[in-house]
Amino acid sequence: MLCNKSLADIFKQAEALGLPKVGPYWLYADGDFIARLLAAHGLVATVWKEAKSYNDLSEVSLALVSYDESYEVGRAVIYHRNTSADGKTAQPYVVDPYPHTDSKLHVRMGTAALAELPPSWYIGVTQMNKTAGK
Repeated sequence: MLCNKSLADIFKQAEALGLPKVGPYWLYADGDFIARLLAAHGLVATVWKEAKSYNDLSEVSLALVSYDESYEVGRAVIYHRNTSADGKTAQPYVVDPYPHTDSKLHVRMGTAALAELPPSWYIGVTQMNKTAGK
């Protein structure tokens, strides 16, 4: 979604970067790996940062929800604050591809819906600066 590529294409690229064809993936998909994968598509990733709420997250972020502290694992969702051009309003939403839930919950919009799925950690995502050509 962030790169305008299919999940199959992203998996192929991730495998080229060292991700195994069959999971578990959590051993490989750390912050550095995610940063390399996003950089290949012109995006910059921050390091993992702890979050108490969606207010802590960047405008666009990969967030960990349903986080288990003892195992240090969670599931990844995409968060977008969707701030208006004038900066006065925002319509936050989360894309949650978790396959074992009602498909109506794959996109959650608004602060009330997001409160049901609090983030624990996040990686902020921004566009890479383009250097001017000579």
